[in-house]
Amino acid sequence: MALSALPTWPLLLFGVIEPVLLTWAYILCLKDPQAYYMQQHPNQSLFQGFPAQALSLSLQMGNVLLLLAAMAVICCFTNHSDISKKYLIAVAFADFGHIYAAYVALGDDYFWDVGKWNDMTWGNVGVSVFLNANRWLTVLGVFGAIGNRGRRGVKEN
Repeated sequence: MALSALPTWPLLLFGVIEPVLLTWAYILCLKDPQAYYMQQHPNQSLFQGFPAQALSLSLQMGNVLLLLAAMAVICCFTNHSDISKKYLIAVAFADFGHIYAAYVALGDDYFWDVGKWNDMTWGNVGVSVFLNANRWLTVLGVFGAIGNRGRRGVKEN
């Protein structure tokens, strides 16, 4: 029985690298939720204090990041191709919402001026676009078929 229905590159990207990045983001958020919150937009003069609501939302976002890391590992390290494929499709659509949220918050001028992006914007937009493209390429079979692989790499039906 195979470790995963995903081809090697998508398994490495979505089953290892992405969960590590998500867990790191969770740790950063948990360690300093105010800094995490403040870095969401480069113009920190817009922020007036750090209300309890911002603390709550920051910590809840961190919790979602850890949940996504766990889901990535579970859904990528399965030999059930339907689970892996449907997970990638669901997260690919969620990427669009994530990128759109960053766009709305950052504004047109900053969003399209990549030279001004801070690390958080690169994570929220740049990495999300990269992962999204790789999710769709994986679903389309560009890196190899998603399938249940039995012994010696033979595809099972």
